[in-house]
Amino acid sequence: MQKIELSNTQYRLLLQLVSLGIDVIDNAALGNDDEEEDDDDEMNDESPLLNDAVDLESFLMAHFKKFGVKDIVMLDADADELNYSEPFLEEQQMISNSAYFNKTAEIASFQLGMRDYKEVNGTDALENVDPQEGADKIMTYSLKYLNEIFENGFDNFYLNTDRPAKIISLSAE
Repeated sequence: MQKIELSNTQYRLLLQLVSLGIDVIDNAALGNDDEEEDDDDEMNDESPLLNDAVDLESFLMAHFKKFGVKDIVMLDADADELNYSEPFLEEQQMISNSAYFNKTAEIASFQLGMRDYKEVNGTDALENVDPQEGADKIMTYSLKYLNEIFENGFDNFYLNTDRPAKIISLSAE
């Protein structure tokens, strides 16, 4: 086994990164959502990455006293388990929400920009175009949506029921 020495600051950052990583992995739905999870086993056995990340988090949390992070990790004596403090969880939630909002804004604005570009230039205007060149062409159309989302959120967006609904796909096909 290799040993790695961490400063208290590095340990705090590592805990934060592992916690955020677990949130991302969990939200990526890498497990099998078709099977109901057993209440006694909160981790989905179909997601080895999530299981490994949770194990790493538990291992790191067990060293909280050594690093003096009682403001982040606390021992719940009644349940005999380690938990994060409320301020830590609130900060993690703020970071996650911001990341998901930004990614959603990016995807939505790009899809809407692509739709607008194709309306102006034809539905096959992006065929046989280098992906970077296509993204550059779409960007001028996308920026107005991105700016709108960052200024007002999604408050001014609505579903146009006059058009048939389409499933948005980010696949390369």
